Amino acid sequence: MADAQRSITTRRLVLEPLSDGHADAVVRLFSAPEMSTYLGADLSDRERARTMVRARLAYAGPPELGHWVLLLDGVPVGLAHLRPSHELPGGLPEIGWYLDARYGGRGLATEAARALLRYGLDEVRLSSVWALVHVDNAPSLRVAARLGFLPVGEGEHYGGPHRVHVALPGRGR
Repeated sequence: MADAQRSITTRRLVLEPLSDGHADAVVRLFSAPEMSTYLGADLSDRERARTMVRARLAYAGPPELGHWVLLLDGVPVGLAHLRPSHELPGGLPEIGWYLDARYGGRGLATEAARALLRYGLDEVRLSSVWALVHVDNAPSLRVAARLGFLPVGEGEHYGGPHRVHVALPGRGR
């Protein structure tokens, strides 16, 4: 079982634990207007994006979980998390992935989410991993399906309608 958040390397990406050194790059990434489409908050205002990054940097949950910057050839192209949910009851482990639209359509979000899902289920030994995906976010819904997430319902989360998915050990990925 993992006891500290660590970097994860995939075929094309390095998922590096979010640190102060990533803050400006992540603010730039999230202040692009298209990044806010399904977030329930307009982060195109850089100060709002900076507040979001600060909140993620202040993560104080289980040490093996947290937030990761997605690096492609050393360039930040996205952000992902695997952490206790603020939206689901009981702090269930929630995964999320965000990718710069300029890098969409290459399978990078799937690659990153697959790596985090395997890390959570196989190394950290979580009993489940949950994903909340906006009902209109077709690319992320496809990622969830590719990874074997089971749709289990819908609800209002993060300021909008989301599908609730769960991944269990031994299924998909």
